[in-house]
Amino acid sequence: MTRRIAITILVTVWAAIFIAGGAAWVSAYVLLLGQLDNNVKLQLQKSVASVSKAPGRNAQFTRNSAPPKIELIHFVFNDNGSFREAVYFVPESNPPEKAVFQLSADGFWRTLKLLGFDIIACGIVAGAAAAFVARRIARHALQPLNTTAEVIGSIDESKLDRRIEAQDLPLELRPMADRLNEMLERLMTAFEQRRRFLADASHELRTPVAALITTMEVALRRPRTATELTDTLETCLSEARHMRLLVQALLRQVRAEGIAGNEEPQDVDAGEMLNQCAELAGSLAAEKHINLVHHVKGKVPVRAELGKLRSVVLNLVSNAIEYNTPGGTVELSASTNGGDTEIVVKDNGPGISPEHLPHLFQPFYRATKAREADGHLGLGLFLVDSHVKAMGGVCRVESALGAGTTFRVRLPSSSLPSSGNGGL
Repeated sequence: MTRRIAITILVTVWAAIFIAGGAAWVSAYVLLLGQLDNNVKLQLQKSVASVSKAPGRNAQFTRNSAPPKIELIHFVFNDNGSFREAVYFVPESNPPEKAVFQLSADGFWRTLKLLGFDIIACGIVAGAAAAFVARRIARHALQPLNTTAEVIGSIDESKLDRRIEAQDLPLELRPMADRLNEMLERLMTAFEQRRRFLADASHELRTPVAALITTMEVALRRPRTATELTDTLETCLSEARHMRLLVQALLRQVRAEGIAGNEEPQDVDAGEMLNQCAELAGSLAAEKHINLVHHVKGKVPVRAELGKLRSVVLNLVSNAIEYNTPGGTVELSASTNGGDTEIVVKDNGPGISPEHLPHLFQPFYRATKAREADGHLGLGLFLVDSHVKAMGGVCRVESALGAGTTFRVRLPSSSLPSSGNGGL
């Protein structure tokens, strides 16, 4: 890059010098030629002292007679350019006479040649000096960028805590350094979440695997009756089913992150989709004696992946029904606000303690022991949050003990025509 900068500056300086030098040379040519022509006129006036008007003879010039009237026709250079010739006309001669006067032009051309040589020499020297200085300045100016490139090149999964020193960079590059540092912060957060997720998944898998091995080892220590072997198999089957649920949840998480099974975003009517999800969850609500309100008026456009959006709503509705109190209510609504579409799932259940709210979207997090005892893996809300982020949205939760819980999902609106805000 320094070489390109130096060459660019060199060409620019040379072009500027030679253009300016050419203009100066042309100006000097015009000025010197005017002076030469004036000298020709002065020398001509001095040389013509008088005009003889003797009959039958050409014009004669004498020292004592008044200068004759001379009319210049034009100036020319002779064939070899060494003389400036003035073609003039003496009307007072008898007969009137046209003649040519010459003056040496060696000084004129010598001055122009010297000026041209000086322009070329100064252009070469100034251009080379400018290129040298430009290369040195470019190296010095690009040194922080080279250092930054080395820092970036040294960052890997184990060194995501390294940051670019933005204050050492030129002002023009500091926004880029800030954006790179923000990207590194996001990557570090994502890798930390991935490590934590793998550790939690390993812990969750270790428990049923250990239970299976222990149960089978105990069963094999001595001969067992058919009834004892049946009990052992039932215990192993229960643990295997728990493992299958965990593996399925992990597979859904992998697909949610876009590694497999990606959908193309499409324009979706959130109101129609909410009605479909409410119908699917209707049997669960009836079983739990929950009143499910899902009426949405008009079209509510949203840009999303239909499968992921349906999974988000079903997860939230299922949680709202399952952890509600008998006879409670779950309300579904969707509305357009500015450039976003908001989907709300609200219940009037027992609510969630404030200390649990910051951790609800973490993988394998269970707010109560009851959820763990019921076989819940703590991945439902984590999958909800992953799906929403993958679609470019955000999911928020509001809850208070004894007042219920509200989940709000905001996603970009689509280009579908809206029939106004949807609501209950």
